[in-house]
Amino acid sequence: MYGMVLRTRGYPQSMTAIRNKPMIKFLRTRLLLDDARSLLKGWYFQFVSPEDRASRNAEAERGEIVLSEIRILMKWKEELQDLNYGRFHNMNLGCRIVNETVIPPGRIFSLRKFLRGATEEMGFMPGPMFVRGRTIYATGGSACLISTLLFNVALRANMDILEKHNHSADMWGEERFIDLGLDATYVYGRKDLKFRNTHSADIRILAEMSGYELHCRLVSDKPLAGTTTVRTKLLRELHPAGAPSEASPAYRKGWIVATERSFRDESGTNGTTYYKEEKYAPFFQS
Repeated sequence: MYGMVLRTRGYPQSMTAIRNKPMIKFLRTRLLLDDARSLLKGWYFQFVSPEDRASRNAEAERGEIVLSEIRILMKWKEELQDLNYGRFHNMNLGCRIVNETVIPPGRIFSLRKFLRGATEEMGFMPGPMFVRGRTIYATGGSACLISTLLFNVALRANMDILEKHNHSADMWGEERFIDLGLDATYVYGRKDLKFRNTHSADIRILAEMSGYELHCRLVSDKPLAGTTTVRTKLLRELHPAGAPSEASPAYRKGWIVATERSFRDESGTNGTTYYKEEKYAPFFQS
């Protein structure tokens, strides 16, 4: 499926064009600002790169310990028609790009260093992307699922989350593939995922897509020095201005969501190591 060429017909009626280049205005400036911010925070020289790969060693792999793991089952969306091929191709390619990356203790993973602009030249295809509460179609669309995978394994392995962004709206509603607060979007030059290895040993990213299932693990030759607990809580329900009323068009609710992680170390001490409140804006459905 993932090697198929996307056909040029059968696209959704609402799609007027497919964007093949990054959509961010002033991209070069935004990238420079991100680099400057990383430099000021002392991160710039701590990033791992796509060249930081593990050499396969069967004996070492047998001794590795899974620090955290997530599986996400995706669905074929009939309304996307042929763009489904692009969706799954992009997820599969994104997994292959980050797979086998090694992050030494104290070093930082930035998804921007790996996915970059998720361009056609990198092998990405057109797919759906959420922008300001609506779906557009752009090269690299759905690659943000890689950001969601990595955020969840980093969160559950008690990594230090330096940057993370949720999607602007709850686009899938009750059909969402993961709980609100646990999704992570990626927009080149604007929204990145960054996390630091706080573990006492190297960690290795293992990511793959098999059929419709995304699977990601963080592994190491040392176990975590404690256990993590992750909870999400819906704090508030949001409605668009002027709703609800009988005359209002159909709309999707918005939410304020809190995500909290606690870590219990080997001595029994328990404390909060991550807390973030995020907003999902309500929107009218056309």
